[in-house]
Amino acid sequence: MSEQPARDAAFNAFYEAGLNRYEANKLLNDHAFEATAPVMRIVCDYVIESNDIGGIDCNDLADRLRTAGYPLPDDEGAEE
Repeated sequence: MSEQPARDAAFNAFYEAGLNRYEANKLLNDHAFEATAPVMRIVCDYVIESNDIGGIDCNDLADRLRTAGYPLPDDEGAEE
């Protein structure tokens, strides 16, 4: 599912409120970065640990994301 319609709506609202295209895009890009940074840090740490140490699998990544408050879209508490 794409977030593009939501981004377009937000961009248009900012533009109509008087922000120029650069300001509106910068604001949206900064927000997107801030929103995804914690998840990307978890995934990056998992990949590094997986490569350097081993012994972990995709369930460990799902658990880390769930623990941090980012459950997978189809996650219903998974095998507890």
